[in-house]
Formats: sequence, structure tokens, C-alpha cells
Amino acid sequence: MASRSSRGERVGVVFVLVVVVLCVDVSTLVAAQPLVSSQAKTLLWVRRLLGFPPALDALAGAPDACALPPTPSLTVACAGGQVTELSVLGGRAPDAALPANFSADALFTTLTRLPALSRLTLASLGVWGELPGAKLHRLQALRVLNLTGNCLYGAVPEHLSRMYSLQSLVLSRNRLNGTVPKLSGLAFLDELDLGHNRLGPAFPEVGNAVVRLVLADNNFTGKIPAEVSSLGQLQFLDVSGNRLQGWIPSSIFALPALRHIDLSRNQLAGQLPASTACADALAFVDVSDNLLAGARPACMRGNSSARTVLDAGNCFRDARSQRPSTYCNPGALAAVLPPAQGTGGEQGSGGKGGQVGMALGIVGGVVAGAALIALVMMAVLRRARRQNPEVSVLPKSLPPAKKKAAADGGKAPAKVTQRIVTPAEKRHASQAARVNTLEVPAYRVYTLEELQEATNNFGSSNLIKSSPVVKHYNGQLQDGSRVSLRCLKLKPKYSPQSLTQYMEIISKLRHRHLVSIIGHCIVEDQENPNIASSLCLLSECVTNGSLRSHLTEWRKREMLKWPQRVSAAIGVARGIQFLHDVTAPGIVHNDLSIENILLDKTLTSKISNFNLPLISTSKNGKIFSESPFATSEDNDLGSVPSTEQGDKDDIYQFGLILLEVITGKPTESPKDLDSLKTQISEAIAEDPDLLKDMADPTIHGTFAVESLSTVAEIALNCTASDTSSRPSIEDVLWNLQYSMQVQDGWASSESLSMSTRSQG
Repeated sequence: MASRSSRGERVGVVFVLVVVVLCVDVSTLVAAQPLVSSQAKTLLWVRRLLGFPPALDALAGAPDACALPPTPSLTVACAGGQVTELSVLGGRAPDAALPANFSADALFTTLTRLPALSRLTLASLGVWGELPGAKLHRLQALRVLNLTGNCLYGAVPEHLSRMYSLQSLVLSRNRLNGTVPKLSGLAFLDELDLGHNRLGPAFPEVGNAVVRLVLADNNFTGKIPAEVSSLGQLQFLDVSGNRLQGWIPSSIFALPALRHIDLSRNQLAGQLPASTACADALAFVDVSDNLLAGARPACMRGNSSARTVLDAGNCFRDARSQRPSTYCNPGALAAVLPPAQGTGGEQGSGGKGGQVGMALGIVGGVVAGAALIALVMMAVLRRARRQNPEVSVLPKSLPPAKKKAAADGGKAPAKVTQRIVTPAEKRHASQAARVNTLEVPAYRVYTLEELQEATNNFGSSNLIKSSPVVKHYNGQLQDGSRVSLRCLKLKPKYSPQSLTQYMEIISKLRHRHLVSIIGHCIVEDQENPNIASSLCLLSECVTNGSLRSHLTEWRKREMLKWPQRVSAAIGVARGIQFLHDVTAPGIVHNDLSIENILLDKTLTSKISNFNLPLISTSKNGKIFSESPFATSEDNDLGSVPSTEQGDKDDIYQFGLILLEVITGKPTESPKDLDSLKTQISEAIAEDPDLLKDMADPTIHGTFAVESLSTVAEIALNCTASDTSSRPSIEDVLWNLQYSMQVQDGWASSESLSMSTRSQG
């Protein structure tokens, strides 16, 4: 029996070993699976966008990035042929930003090509710009995001509050200068480090899972929220170097897991109750350089081998290196004392006598301060009168109009105050600066008389196109600038007042790759002034022809070579991306025919006939789009269909543009389109060199085959019959940029080859 039992045990052990070996082999196979080519290209593109930092040099010659050994500056981890971790530590100084042509939007759009990415660290690389929250939100597997030591600015994106897998968010040592969204919904977030920025003013809301919270050296104001005292897992808290005020919640020191707390360099005031307790694990306390007074609680009276306490620069009466009690503003002290936590009389050694003394001190201080201010004001006024006798420092009497208003019981004249620029106005100012860089006039409202003068009273010589609901005109403003004018008939339910918010949105639709709308005029109904009959939109005049004309009218236009065509396509894609992201829901169902893609004198592509939906909310709270314009069969703005799948319709139209960019010829019918797609698909599958014969003859010799085939693949995907198979505009843009990268490399090698032959 014993031998049989031992034999069974040996069999069991062997079975377990076999299972373990199989599991190890399977995990090894998964980990050892080579990186798929698209992800390898993505890593190389990230390297290019980051300006080829030395930390990423190893990617250039690596046959498989997943096999690279981790170093202090670079870690690439993979699973199943997908990148799961990318950690890059650059060596740039905090103020050494990447060049002006860097785009944070392009970088994070590229990173979305790594959908399995769970850990991302891009530290000290000079990354600058606003964080594109929509792109980050697409990285749903992300658990760790570390962008410390860069030059990022703006607010922390609201999208981060919906990245529910986040466990660690580190954005320290940047130039972030806005608000922080509510992060309490991130149930797994255990580390938040926003230190050394300019964030504020509201103290961030975080979830109960937070273990490490760093908000040092920002612009947070107000009191420390009482909710911080309920963070039961908090071990490390640093809110030093802010403008926090009020009393400190004493229970914060007793958090069971707390080991380190730094509240220094704030304006925290009042007294710490004598009953304040400190957690056993608490090893470091820093409350220095605040406005704290009274006596220290027992657990903070000096250092020990188990706890370091820093308290200099306050007004504690029982500690060294303190300031005078007057520094801590005794007048405000009474207002910031913490709520009574018991009936004991330990706080304040003087009892009633001490309270009476403090009250007398406060009264005396207030009286003396008022007298001093009065003396200073009198001296200033006298000096002003001596130096400028003609100037009346104080008004001797009210003007007649003001006297009458006062006599009639009107409001007192408003005080003259110093102009203070708010953060919102600063944002508007920066937007205005960006508008000026587009070299188009600032948006404004025009009168009907101005439009009549600009168009020769809407004369037939200025009329370009007409339908029952829209008329297109050329015009010239008083300053000599040429404009395009569209007058659209409105649905009868709109009043001039109801269109105000709508026009506010339209006025902000400015982008390098959109034809800018520079103003409007609302024309009222002649019989009923409360109804708007039509809306005239003024746009910049782009006079260098359409994209199609540069592909077909070789006698009139400069024929575009392949690099110029790809550049134009990238511009259109960026314009579409802007329209899809600028509002919620996005602006979709745009009229993206190739005739509506215009080129300016620098061959920059611009979308001229994008949609102008009116965003509304239904009674049940659902957001939808509608068009304020009247409709007809040939109305170019028409009614707005459902926004669902509208972005995919735009992608389809863009695919048609790409096909014409490649072949130089329009597709006349659905049958011709299917035939062309079949030929391209077969050429890509059999031999991409076959695409040369299908390309426009005018671009022969100007393209790299791989660049051409990449754009051809994009075109096929965009025009897929199944809408769900069509790519997003971000994917389209990424592949177009990759095509241009390949083209640039090919052009450089061709140039080098020609130079070598000429020297030989």
C-alpha cells in the first residue's frame, strides 16, 4: 500500500511539473512573439516625432524592439506581438522644449496605434503643448502615465477622469496652468503627482485608493478639504508651496497608513488642538513657514529616532525659530481657530485673562492700523496737490448728469477700478493671436449695407452660383480685401436673437486647413422683424483654384507632384480631424468633394464647404444636430442627417479624394469605382510596383512605391462598403504621415545617388 501511495505521489509530482513547464513555455512563447510590423513602425515614428533622442537610438537598428534589454533610459515590454510598456527617460533640461514644429497632438495620435499599452513614461524629453485628452482617452489599457519633466501647459484634460484603469498619474515638473478635473471616480488610482506646476485654484478631488498624493508648488488655494482625512490608505502627502489657508484638519495626522506629510510654505493658520494624535507610522511632519500659533500637540514636540518634525517659521510659543505672534495676524486668528473638540481648558495658558488680553490686543491693533493708514493717505494727498496743482485728486463735485441721476434716485456712479485680465480672457487673447497667424481678418458682424456695397448691391456680375435657398457671391470690402459670400435662407422658426449662440460657435471655427469664416450678417424679414429670413456668411477668398484643378488643368495650374499631393491630403485630414473634435457631437456629414478642397498660394489645402450644424438638446437631455437652413435638392448645406456614422461618411468622401490624387482622374460611376478598387487591391497583393502604371503619368519619377502603396491602402480602407471597416481620421492621418516619412527618406536617397553619380 505504501509503495502504491508513493508511486501515486510521484505521478502527481510529475504531472504538476509537466503543467508548470507547459505554462512556462506558453508564457515564453507569448512574450517571445516578435513585434508586429505596424507597431515597430509606430515606435520608429515616435522616435522621429521626439526629435531622435539618444535614449531611442537602440530602436533604429533593432530587428525586434521587444528583445531589447531594459536600460535606465529605455524599456520596451511586449506581449503577443504588442507593445505593453514604453518607458523613455531623456536628458533634456526642464526648460529645453522640442522645436517649434513638434506636435503633441501628432505624438499622442501616434501612440494610440499601440492599443495594448499599459505603461507609458516619457520623461524629460522636451514635450510641449496642451495634453490632447481625446487621444489619451483612446489608450484604455493604460495603467501608468508618467510625463514628468517636460514643457506641457494648459489644464489637466477632463478625459483623464474617465480613464478608469489608471493607477498612477505623474505630470510633475511641467507648466500646467489650469484646473484639475474631478478624479474621485478613478477607483484604482493610487498615485497622483502634479507637483511643480501652476495648477489651481481648487484642491483636486481624489478617490479613496490614493496612497501617494503630491501637489507641491502649485497655486491651490482655500482650505484643506475635510475629505482628505478620510483617505485611509494615504501614506505620502505633500501639498507644500501653495496658498492653502485656514486651519488644518487635526485628524489628518492620525491617518493609519500615513508616513510622510508636508504642509510647509502655505498660509495655514490657527492652533492645532492639544488632543491632536499622530499615527504610529508617521515618520516625517513638516508644517514650517505657515501662520500657526499656540502650543504644539504632544506628538509634534520635537524630533525622535522614529519621527522628524519641522515647525520653524510659525508663531508657536513653545518652539524655537518662530516669528513674533503679530506676524501670524492675531486679528484673523479668532476666525480660523478649529472647532472645539472638547471642554478641556488646556488650549491657551491664560484662560479668561488670556482671552481678554487677546481681545484688547486685537482692538488696539485695529485702531493703531486705522490711524496709520489715515496719516499715510493725508501725506500722499498733500504731496499730490503740491506736485500737480491742476489735478483734483478727489472729485470736488459730481458732473451735472451724475447729480441728476443721484437726485432721481439712480444708482451711484461705478467706481473706477484697475483692469484685471482673467485666465479666460488670456485664453481668448491667445486664440486671437492664433487667428492673426492665419493671416485672415478677425471675426466681426457686418451690416447689410456693407454687404450691398461689397457685392455691387448683390449684382449679377458678382453672382457665382444660385439656388432657391443659397446664393454665392464674390465681393470686395472697403479695405480692398476680397471675400466670398454665401447667403442662405433660414427656416422660419429662428429669430435674430436665437442665432446669437450659434454664430458664437461659427466664429471660432478657425483652422489652418479650413476656409475661415470671417463674419456674418443676419437679414431680418421685411414684414416681420422678429424673424430672421436669411444668413449671409463672409469667408476668406482662396483664389488659387481647387485641388482637382491642380490635378487636371495642366494648362492653367501648377501640376502637383507626389509629395505635394500627399501634403495636401494630410492638410485635408487635419481639417477633418478638427471638425470631428471641435464640438460634441463633432461636425460631420461635410461636403468633402474634391472641388470643395481649395489651395492657397502656398498650396495649403483648405476645406471650403464644411457643415454648420446647430447643436441642440432634446427634452430628454439627448444632444443632437440640426440645420437652421432651409432645404432643397441642390442645397449644399441642406438638412443635417443623424450624427451617427457621420464621421464614416466623411472618411468615405476623403477616400474618393485620395483615389483621384493617385490616378489624377475622377471616378465617373459606382461601377468605375469598384473596378478601380479591385485593380488597386490586386496590385498591392501581387506586386506594388504594378501601381506605377495606375498612377497619374504626371507624377512618374516623383514617388516612392511604398509611399504610393500606403496611400492606396488608405484609400481602399476609407471607401470600404462596410462603414465599421472604415478607419478613424486619426488612423488615416497617422498613415498619411508615415507615407510622407517614407517619401522623404526615398527623396533623400535619390538625391544622394544623383550626387554620387555626378561626382563619378
